Amino acid sequence: MEGPGLLELDHRTDNGQLELPGLAFSDGDNLFATLDVLEQEISRVQLSEEEVELLRRFRKTSDQNRRMIMHILGR
Repeated sequence: MEGPGLLELDHRTDNGQLELPGLAFSDGDNLFATLDVLEQEISRVQLSEEEVELLRRFRKTSDQNRRMIMHILGR
């Protein structure tokens, strides 16, 4: 069998750390400041209740209505 299987992981690069995009850690970093940055980033991308409702309705509508909505939005 060539290469690692689907469930075989390359443990050479796994140091037990979770890598988060946009956040870099060093030994001298302030953990609380880093957590504040992470919380701000999550808040920035989290959908509002109105956005969730719009997405729910968009997903439930017909393909024709979706095309009409996209046309109205300029796409």
